[in-house]
Amino acid sequence: MSANQLKERLQQLQSQQFQLQAEEWRALLPAMLRYIGSPDAQLRDDLIYTALVQGIYHQRVFSTQELRAILQTVLDEQHMFYRMGEKEGDAVFTRAFSVLLLPLLLAVHRDQLYLTNQELEQVRQALFSFLAQEQDLRGFVPEKGWAHAVAHAADALDELALCDEMGQADLLEMLQIIRTVICDPGQVYIHGEEERLGTAALSILSRAELSMQQVKEWVVSFEEPVLTVKELPDALFVRANARNFLQSLYFRLRWAKLAPPYETAFDHTLRAISRYGN
Repeated sequence: MSANQLKERLQQLQSQQFQLQAEEWRALLPAMLRYIGSPDAQLRDDLIYTALVQGIYHQRVFSTQELRAILQTVLDEQHMFYRMGEKEGDAVFTRAFSVLLLPLLLAVHRDQLYLTNQELEQVRQALFSFLAQEQDLRGFVPEKGWAHAVAHAADALDELALCDEMGQADLLEMLQIIRTVICDPGQVYIHGEEERLGTAALSILSRAELSMQQVKEWVVSFEEPVLTVKELPDALFVRANARNFLQSLYFRLRWAKLAPPYETAFDHTLRAISRYGN
């Protein structure tokens, strides 16, 4: 099936909210995974991804064996890690929309517990590797729509953090990964990436697996990577990212009535990284 044929068929099904028989879901799935990184935003985002949200999560049409097979495809070199390291070009759409399937697969797992501990560990390692390696930080790409690789990975991290199998060490490592991504001086995040990473951080802290001291130390740990960047404009970029992230997270913790134990740590760190803190 060509991309155009797939697009035509999904457009027909869109008006029916992608209500179709399991046999047709299985017939369309290989093409949807093949073209998930299409530079055509309508095909990629409005049709393929929207259809897979219905099929994987809402309608639950795939067996656990099929879901596990989808997961292995998502994690392979032709999907999540397709041409990893490129900073420009269309390959980012394949990576970004492949990683965006992880939240769906993990959400179903939290209901059905179909993934083994080994598979969850595979997801954890792949997601950490993805966040460490992704170089294309574009959010919205003119004429081609959303890339948003960091935001999509943050959504996956959020869902992974809610899995009961993730213990204290896993959650602490997730927070460290979030700090590393936020403190990347490559550019200022302007498409809500820091908010999406904040959602993952909030889920981690809401688990109450980490001690108050561990969380305080993590908040304070933003100071060093921010203040060690001296060259312009990188110093301004990393300062803005950390400030925006910490301020947003602090208020979300306040709204959830979780902030009081950490207020001093947030105050200290925000003052330390602010040009106007003294």
